[in-house]
Amino acid sequence: MLKNNYHTHTKYCVHAKGDVEDYVKEAVNLNMEELGISDHAPIPLNHGMTKEEWEENYCYENMDINTFDNLLNEIDNLKSKYNIKLYKGCESEYLYNNDDWYKKLRSKLDYMILGIHFFNGEGRVLDTYKDITYKNVDCYYECAKRAIETELFDYLAHPDLYLFDYKSINGKNEFDDKAKEICLKLIDLCVKHDIYFEINTNGLKYSKDKNNRDLWLYPNIEFFKVVKEYMDKNPNKLKLIIGADAHEPKALGNDNVKAVLEMVKDLKLDVLNKMEIK
Repeated sequence: MLKNNYHTHTKYCVHAKGDVEDYVKEAVNLNMEELGISDHAPIPLNHGMTKEEWEENYCYENMDINTFDNLLNEIDNLKSKYNIKLYKGCESEYLYNNDDWYKKLRSKLDYMILGIHFFNGEGRVLDTYKDITYKNVDCYYECAKRAIETELFDYLAHPDLYLFDYKSINGKNEFDDKAKEICLKLIDLCVKHDIYFEINTNGLKYSKDKNNRDLWLYPNIEFFKVVKEYMDKNPNKLKLIIGADAHEPKALGNDNVKAVLEMVKDLKLDVLNKMEIK
């Protein structure tokens, strides 16, 4: 099982379940040493998108700005109650021309995760789950690049999410040369800026057959074969870490976590158990 987890969502996100303490208790039960709480960061209505785009991208399911400090206080209050190290984080999107907002969030946190569920491209806000093709996937990478270059983010969540419904030049959902190019560029970006690169276990909930890795939406097996090739050629460069992306307490150690750990073992991926938080 996981010794530590830094990708954790609570009821402060409308689409997740459980109090912070519920997750802490489950982490203690699993003999974890560290737990980071990283609810989806608040996204104001005037955050570089139209009201329609804000609603289409389910921004109302993120943490409410009025409860952000309550969450941080709750984490602080639990630190002395349990024998586990707790950290304050959040998972944030990145849209252009909002750096002051991200700086404000980061100033209150121990770490911040970059999770790109939507991004600027083609003169609008594109949905990572359904809008990506070989023509605009460079926009996804550019979003990651501009976000990480701010030096505000410590961790890239589900970097392979662009493959969720990615369409090649043939209109097929396939891992083509362009998809591989983006994979390698994301690796190089995270190595250059010394941030963590995640294998996300939560994507298995979308997969039709959890026993067939070729059908996993994410983690994407072809993507992580490329990661393996890179790491073999460049040892001790990429900081690879597993994130449960838990949306309920039991997801800290459920069957999805176990399946991904088996994949990691079979691919012989060198993963880190712990995140160094300054």
